[in-house]
Amino acid sequence: MLSVAAVFAMPAAANAKGRCGHHPWCNTALSPTARAKLMLAAMSQSDKVGILTGQAGPDVDLPPINWTDGAVGAGGLGSGASGATAMPAATALAANFDRSMASRYGATVGVEVRHRGFDGDFGPTVNIMRTPLGGRTFEAYGEDPFLAGQTAVAWIKGFQRQGVMADVKHFAANNQEGQVGPSPIFGVYGGRPFVNVHADQRTLHEIELTAFEAAIKQGHSATTMCSYNLINGTYACANPWLLIKTLRRQWGFRGFVVSDAAACHETPQNLEAGLNFDIADTCYTAPEVNAMLASGQVSQKTLDQRVFETLRELFAFGFFDRQTYKKDSGQDNKAKDKAVADQAEERGAVLLRNRGVLPIRRKKVHSIAVIGPAADHYIFGGGSSQVTPYSTMTLRQGIEARAAKAGIKTSYDDGSNRQGAAALAKRSDLAIVVAADTESEGVDKACMSLVPQCTGGQATPAQPQGTQAAFGDQDGLIEAVAAANRRTVVVLETGAPVLTPWRDSIAGLLEAWYPGEDGGTAVAHVLFGDADPGGRLPVTFPRNAGDPPTASGGMSRYPGTVNPTSNCNAGPFTIPCPYYQETYSEGVMVGYRWYDSQHIKPAFPFGFGLSYTNFRFSRISLRRGPGRGHATVRFTLTNTRSRTGWAVPEVFVSLPSRPGLPEPPWQLHGFAKLRLAPGKSRRLSIHLVPRAFSYWSDAANGWRIARGCDRVAVGNSSRSLHPAGRVPQGGARCG
Repeated sequence: MLSVAAVFAMPAAANAKGRCGHHPWCNTALSPTARAKLMLAAMSQSDKVGILTGQAGPDVDLPPINWTDGAVGAGGLGSGASGATAMPAATALAANFDRSMASRYGATVGVEVRHRGFDGDFGPTVNIMRTPLGGRTFEAYGEDPFLAGQTAVAWIKGFQRQGVMADVKHFAANNQEGQVGPSPIFGVYGGRPFVNVHADQRTLHEIELTAFEAAIKQGHSATTMCSYNLINGTYACANPWLLIKTLRRQWGFRGFVVSDAAACHETPQNLEAGLNFDIADTCYTAPEVNAMLASGQVSQKTLDQRVFETLRELFAFGFFDRQTYKKDSGQDNKAKDKAVADQAEERGAVLLRNRGVLPIRRKKVHSIAVIGPAADHYIFGGGSSQVTPYSTMTLRQGIEARAAKAGIKTSYDDGSNRQGAAALAKRSDLAIVVAADTESEGVDKACMSLVPQCTGGQATPAQPQGTQAAFGDQDGLIEAVAAANRRTVVVLETGAPVLTPWRDSIAGLLEAWYPGEDGGTAVAHVLFGDADPGGRLPVTFPRNAGDPPTASGGMSRYPGTVNPTSNCNAGPFTIPCPYYQETYSEGVMVGYRWYDSQHIKPAFPFGFGLSYTNFRFSRISLRRGPGRGHATVRFTLTNTRSRTGWAVPEVFVSLPSRPGLPEPPWQLHGFAKLRLAPGKSRRLSIHLVPRAFSYWSDAANGWRIARGCDRVAVGNSSRSLHPAGRVPQGGARCG
């Protein structure tokens, strides 16, 4: 590292052309480290304290650091009610199984964030879906760490190419909002500020931290956001094991850490543990920090280190070397951005059942009954990521418009009178029932059925008529319509898996997620065959409410149990004490790993999804190397029917279990997405890196490859696999 004296001795270079001014640290020939040191040495104490909350530093021409919230669009709370392109839910993006689409999605959000004058965005969200009840499931990438990580990496790269900083969140094990409470704040029972997560190191590294590690090491996220909850007794934002040992030392993170709103409430512990930035002025205000410095609870060295880390990343990212972004959403290319949103929805919509009714053909269908209150509402997830859309197209509007183009008559019934809806369905050639759930930051859903009592939190501001609570018994409505017309298609607009007790009585089922502002158009494209349904499930759909891992472990597994010896002292912003003790006793058996290890048959397995065509795997082979732990799966994929469609081959690895080290039957470690024309074939190769064959060793405090024979398979889902071969490790002989 360079000393300040050494920097001044260097040859002069042109100053940055941006807003840096004419200071020694504006020399762009210097490294970010050198520039940060120079600026830090010139900063007043008030400027140093001010940057902890993003304030401008007038003594050194430091601009303010401006953020918004936008995992699913550039709106967020930072933008208020101003419009933006509302993208499909993050679960829909994960369902794409497509790095290229994730990059385009991130780029679309990024350019609109820049057009609103922001320097960064609190996103993406990569927390694992541990429970399908989670209020923010829609905002993240599903239940698999590898899929979540790779989706996040591509999103971040596309986003940061627009010159704005990503903030991967919520670090870490922030997998629930809590039961019963006002959204978007927190649930009363097991709410995010109250939960002390008890998890072993292997569970944390293999499940909870994997996507974050990928986002940092591969995606190079400029920042990360620490979460509300405790991990093994220490708050995440005051956790040196998490923020220093793991994030900085093990992963080599050189960015800065920001707090979730009000998650910073232990000023000395937060500063010592590595928290750089307080986004809500809850513990890094000037009076608080100065008091800690004066009392000796925080050293000047610690303060300087936190400021230096922020400055270094700002210089590395070019924050000073450009002009302030103009706040002008009129720069948005609305048509282009909406097209990306539509493609993300079309390629993320998952066809779960099709008994010959889809795509809709004019030759067979002359009348369509569109049924259900959700069909007439714009469905979206609530909370800090909520976007005010430029415009909306409901599913009813989209289906009616596309049907009119085909010369097909449509009729609508909101389902409030079940008998009337069934009668309409009976006299129509095809019935389409649209059903939806409601999810929001701040509170989890109570249950997984499509009934009012299972609803999640409200949007902000509240829209009570457009929520699951107002939609009535949608399960009962589906059953009544299906009984009246066997050619019934159900379209789900949900942010997470729901129960589907009627699935065997319907002819078609499409999971559209929260489809974005133009969702009606995109979903209609899929229903009418203008687009092949390109999505595959990033989550498992259970058959029964008791099937998910969090449902079988009692309250200690979710939402946590009250510790009567611990008392919370509620303040105006924070509740700084553990209250609900929650044990991740399922270990690494999360999502499909749980279903496979417990031999539980799901309604629809992870990775599953139908196309309007069929694909055949052939000539499957497995080659070891180059180097230990590397392998390549090769196979040919053929479109065997007369329509062009999206194929999504998925590669899974199975490691042998050992005493005290149970392994999931299968783990996803590779995937691809390709469009194949009728009768065409493509030879594909998917490379597996050593991490695919590794487990986290507590004893070694690192990743290790165990001796044995590791199996590899490729297929269409976690439950439909073709063996590719075995990889011997550590000198093992595999027959």
